[in-house]
Amino acid sequence: MIEKIVNPKELRHWDGLIDVYWIYTSGTAGDYFFKKLKEEGKFTAAKCKKCGRVYFPPRIYCEKDLSETEFIEVSGEGTVRAFTVARLDVYEKPLEKPEIYAIIDIDGTDGCIIHLLGEVEPEEVKVGMKVKPVLKEKEKREGRITDILYFKPA
Repeated sequence: MIEKIVNPKELRHWDGLIDVYWIYTSGTAGDYFFKKLKEEGKFTAAKCKKCGRVYFPPRIYCEKDLSETEFIEVSGEGTVRAFTVARLDVYEKPLEKPEIYAIIDIDGTDGCIIHLLGEVEPEEVKVGMKVKPVLKEKEKREGRITDILYFKPA
């Protein structure tokens, strides 16, 4: 463990894959957000008890003054801040239908989400457009960001 390698030829080489295991946790605030989304179809943010800043996605403490936050319900509706249209997949093959990705400022919060837009054609999308979320049916929700199918014009 305290041995120092100075010659690169002394480094070990592995053929094949190196197994790496990790577990991602969304933390207390993320768990609360995803449980509410899954069970009730509701969006949650966190409001600072001291300065009033509203975080979306929710946080357990305020990043400005390190005060505690409290969970609040928000509509999930928002405004398109920016968007892009993808016409090719990751392998640069044409998509059957273009996909529209947008940064959406969530109403009543100081935060945003990046997600798909649906039920709208690319030429109809505008910065400043109001949108609302479309969720999976309750019995199909898994407590993941994919429970939000897309955002559509409000």
